[in-house]
Amino acid sequence: MVKLLDDARAAVQPLLKSRLDTLPPTLRQRAAHHFAGGGKAVRPALVLATARALDADHDTALTIATAVELVHNFTLIHDDVHDQDAERHGRPALWTVYGTSEALLVGNAVCALGLETLDGLKGVGRLARCVTDLCEGQSLDIAFEQRAEVSLDECLRMSAGKTGVLLGCAGALTALNAGADDDVVRTFQDFGIEIGIAFQFANDLLGIWGDEEATGKPTGSDVARLKKTLPIIRALRSGTEAGTQLAELYAAGVELDDTQTRRAIALVARTGAREWAESEIHRRVTRALKHIEHTGSPELTLLAELAYAYYRSLSSADS
Repeated sequence: MVKLLDDARAAVQPLLKSRLDTLPPTLRQRAAHHFAGGGKAVRPALVLATARALDADHDTALTIATAVELVHNFTLIHDDVHDQDAERHGRPALWTVYGTSEALLVGNAVCALGLETLDGLKGVGRLARCVTDLCEGQSLDIAFEQRAEVSLDECLRMSAGKTGVLLGCAGALTALNAGADDDVVRTFQDFGIEIGIAFQFANDLLGIWGDEEATGKPTGSDVARLKKTLPIIRALRSGTEAGTQLAELYAAGVELDDTQTRRAIALVARTGAREWAESEIHRRVTRALKHIEHTGSPELTLLAELAYAYYRSLSSADS
């Protein structure tokens, strides 16, 4: 599974660097700091695997993968600012080095570069619309932190907007430029959306039970910041005594200290939210696989199954 991602990362790197080199010098320097941290390359892997399943042009697929990866990194740069995360892939986040305003400007430039990279291919408008959906997802995420009540459906919509839509767009763009009909384009879009939601469940679980050394973030960081992620919403709305106690901690509206964070994590676990979220990863992966079972692509199957493997490899079993 890791080889699939490593190969995709290596394949897209030359064009990604070439595109970043077209940025003005100051923006290029700041962007280089962010991109030096690397990444999982899930989106390029999805594009390249989809292209092979459809026997599509490799160079076109590399261009799409690069465009999508640039837009993805725009979201990461902005996420770090909004969440005040000080590290990204074990390195200082861009905003901690150059300041919030500069980081946001670099993120905007990287997003524009992603759209520009797709120029001449089909689907620039689709990718632009996807950026709007990503912004809506992040807006909902920020708004939820200030709201006392958030439904599970609202949280799922937010998660689809933050993670699912770009993976769905990646699959759709690849199929569209391969000359596929609307039904096939929709199939690969739905496949990507389901994978994206599975990865969001994994990320949300890691925000509570992630291994600090593996993720680079403190265990329970999402809980400490009172974030309303999928497992936490499930716990808060579980109707259990543990859920009620967790709601009382959240109602205070003050960031939790270490002792409170450990207690909150234990309360989330007692509601069964961890097991529920783990089962949802499996369910979303199963749904994703149904969309592409007709392709017989082992790479797409591996990519879908990677969501749970990613979570298990970074989670803390004893937390």
